[in-house]
Amino acid sequence: MYHCGMRQVGERHVANQVDLMVWSNRLDLLALSNFKGEVQVHRLHWQKVWNLSPPKENITVQAMAWRPDGKVLAIGYSSGSVHIVDIEDKEVLDKYELEHGISEEFDDSKYSGITCITWAARTGSLESSSTYNIYDDASIYLQRLPSLSSGYKSPGTDDTVSDFKEAVQDQTQLSMLMVGYGTGTIYMSIFGKYPYGILNLAQLTKDECGEFKVLDICLSDDFSAMQVIYLDRTTNAVLLSIINTSVLSAFAEEMCHVANKHGHIAELISYLDQTMISITEAWEHILLEMDTKMAYYAASVPEGGVSADLLELLMLGVPSDELELFLLRELTAKVLKKSGNSVELSYSTIQKLVLRQLNVVGQSLTFYLSEIRGLTRIPDRYKILGLEESAVTEAIKACCAFLNKCLELQQVIDVSMRNYKAFFRWLYVMIIRLLNETTPSEIVKMTQQELSHIAEFLYNFDNVQVESNDNASEKPVKFNLERLGQYLQDQDLTILPDDEDNPWHKFLKDNSCLLKDNDTIFSMTEFRKFSLVQQQIYLKNAVNRVFDVTSKDVGKHFSLLHNVKCYEDQTNINLNNNLRVTQIYDEVQERFMVALVSVGRDNGLYFMSTNIKDKLCSATATKYYFTSNFLIGNKDSIDGECLTVLDLQYYSSEFLSVLVQHPNNESSIFIQVPTKIALENSTEFNIKSKACVFSDKLTVKNISSLLDQGVYKLLDKMDGYRIAVSGGRKVAVVLSKTFRKVKVFEMEVDGEDEEDDTLETTPQSQTAHRSVTSQGTPDRHNTTDDITF
Repeated sequence: MYHCGMRQVGERHVANQVDLMVWSNRLDLLALSNFKGEVQVHRLHWQKVWNLSPPKENITVQAMAWRPDGKVLAIGYSSGSVHIVDIEDKEVLDKYELEHGISEEFDDSKYSGITCITWAARTGSLESSSTYNIYDDASIYLQRLPSLSSGYKSPGTDDTVSDFKEAVQDQTQLSMLMVGYGTGTIYMSIFGKYPYGILNLAQLTKDECGEFKVLDICLSDDFSAMQVIYLDRTTNAVLLSIINTSVLSAFAEEMCHVANKHGHIAELISYLDQTMISITEAWEHILLEMDTKMAYYAASVPEGGVSADLLELLMLGVPSDELELFLLRELTAKVLKKSGNSVELSYSTIQKLVLRQLNVVGQSLTFYLSEIRGLTRIPDRYKILGLEESAVTEAIKACCAFLNKCLELQQVIDVSMRNYKAFFRWLYVMIIRLLNETTPSEIVKMTQQELSHIAEFLYNFDNVQVESNDNASEKPVKFNLERLGQYLQDQDLTILPDDEDNPWHKFLKDNSCLLKDNDTIFSMTEFRKFSLVQQQIYLKNAVNRVFDVTSKDVGKHFSLLHNVKCYEDQTNINLNNNLRVTQIYDEVQERFMVALVSVGRDNGLYFMSTNIKDKLCSATATKYYFTSNFLIGNKDSIDGECLTVLDLQYYSSEFLSVLVQHPNNESSIFIQVPTKIALENSTEFNIKSKACVFSDKLTVKNISSLLDQGVYKLLDKMDGYRIAVSGGRKVAVVLSKTFRKVKVFEMEVDGEDEEDDTLETTPQSQTAHRSVTSQGTPDRHNTTDDITF
C-alpha cells in the first residue's frame, strides 16, 4: 500500500500575488513569478535566494523551466523574450527576442507571447563528452584568453566568459530547450544556446490556416519522439500531436559537436564585445579632454587656422596672438605635461588590448569557424543541421578582415604614439619659452626626423578628408586631433590609411585571377573605409548568419505520426484560460501520459496514454472523477458528492498529483493518483480515428473507489488553486485562491519508497546548494509571517 506521506515544512503569506511555480528537479529550489513580472527563487524552507525584476514595465512571466542540471532557469516573458538566468547570481547568460519575427502575420496581440517552456535532457552521456579526443582539444593550438581588464570596464558589464563555460561546456548529456508560442510555433535550442530551428505546427499538421497555441511539449528520453498538446482557436479544440523526431536522436553526437563549437564562438564574441568596451573607454576618458581643448581653439580661428598657426610656430618660433593666449591660458604647461603622460598611458593600454586580446579572439574565431566549415563538407553527417559552407566562408573572411583592421590600428597607434611624444615635448618647450623660463637641454634637443614628424602631424590637424561631395560647402570641417578615435566610432574612416606601397595589394592587383571564386585569398579593399567598430559589427553579423535559423526549415526532417483531437468545448470561448494540462514520458514502458482538466467547466479529469513502443501506437483514454466517499472510508458507495478538480501535475511516471476541492469549500484535498491504477482502468481507442477522444462516448469512472486511504492528504483551511510538484526532489507546493498563501510539503517522508540513485544530490548540486545556503539562514518551519515577494 502506498502512503502519501506529506509533511508540511512551511506556510507563507506573500506580499504580491503568486502566478507560476516551478520546482527544480536537481536542487531544493522553487522558482516563482508574481503578477508584477518578478521572479524569485526560494529554498525548500522558504529562504529567498534572489529576486529578479522584469526587463521592462508591464511585462509578466508566462512560462519557466529549469535546465536539467538545475543550474540555469529559463524565463519566458509576455514580450516574447526568453532570458536564460544563472541560478548562482541571477546573471542573464543569454536572451532570445523571438516573437517579433514569428507573429507578424497576426494582428491580434492575444496570439503573441510565450505559452510554455520545456527543457528536456537526453538519457545517457554522449560518447563525445565522455571520451577524450585530441582532435577536438583546441587548447593545443590556441592561446588562452587573458582575463578581461577591469580597469576600463563599465559598471554594468561583467565577464560572461566563465559564466558561459559553466552554462555550456559542463554538460555531459544533450539537452534541448523548447519554447512554445501562441502562434503555433516551437523554437528549439540545443543546450539552450545553439539555435536548432523553429517548428511550425500548422505546417507539420498540413493545416496552413490553423491558428494554434502550443500548450505543452514533451520529448521522449532518447529524443526520438515528441508529443505536443495545442489549442486550435478556430474550433476551440485541444489536439495532441505525436511527432517523429528521430533525427534528434540519430544525429545527437553531431548536434552536440556543433553546439560545443558554437558555444566557443559565442564565448569569443562576448569576450570581443567586452574588450571593445575597454578600448573605447580607455580612449574616451583620456583623449576626449585633449580633443575638446583643440576643438575649442579651432572654433576661434578660420578654417585651417590650427595647422597654419602651429606650423608657423614650428617654422618661425613665434606664435600668433590667439595661439599664445590659448597656450598660456587654456593649455598651460602643467595641463600639457599631465595630458602627455595620460595619452601615452592610454595608447599603451589600447595597444596591449589590441595585441593580447583582439588578435587572440580573431585567431580563435577563425580556427573554430574553419572547423565548422570542415564539418559542412561532411554532408552525410552535418548537412541536416542546416549549416551552409558559403555562410561560414563569409564569416571566416570577416574574421580575417577584422584581424587586418587590428593590424592597421596597431600601425596607426605606433605612428600616433611617435608623433604625440614629439608634439607634446615640442609644445611643452614652446610654453616654457613663452613664460621666459629655462628648460633642460635634453628636452630642447630635437632631431630633424622628429621635426618632420611634427610637421606631418600638424598638417593633418584639421585636414580631415570628407569623401562625400554632397553639400560639401555646407559641412563644417570636422576637427580630429589624432587618427585613433575614428577607428572607435561606428562610421567610416575620415583619414584613410596610406597603403599604396603595400606589396600584397600590388600583388593582388597584378594577379586579379587569384581572387576569382577563391575561398582562401581575397581582397581587403571593400573594408578599406571601415572603422574597427564597423568591422566588429560586420563580423558579428556574419557569424550570426551562420547560425541563423529563421529561414531554416527544420520541419522537413520531422514527420507527424498521429494527430488526435482530445477535447473540445463549443460553449467556452476562454477555454485556454481554464485548461490545466500536464504530460510525462515513461521511459520504462515507452509511453506518453497526458492528463487535463477544464477548471470550472468540468468536474472530472481526462487521462490518456499513448504507447510508442510499437508502430501502431496503442492508446487508451478515460474520464475519471472523484467523490467524497473515500474521505469517510465508504469507497463502495456511489452516492458521494462529486469533487471539483482544481489542478493537476505529474509527480513522476508513477504518480499523478491532483488537487481537488473539499466539500466544505474551505479546504482542499491533495491526492497522489498511481498511474498504474489509471492505466489499468483506461479504455483502449483507435488513435487514427478523427473523432474527439474525450467525448460523450468516453468511458467515465469513479476513481475514488479504486484508491487506497493513504494516497490523499486533507489540507485543512487551505482553499487551494494551483500546485507544483517534483518527484525528483520529493517536494510539493500548494497555492491558495487568493494567490497570496502558499504551503510547502516534503513528500514520501516515511521513506517507504527508495530514492532513485540518479536523483541523489550530485557533487555539483552540493556546491550550488552550499552557495545558495550561504546567502541566508533557513527559517523555522511552519511559520506564517508575512514576507515581501
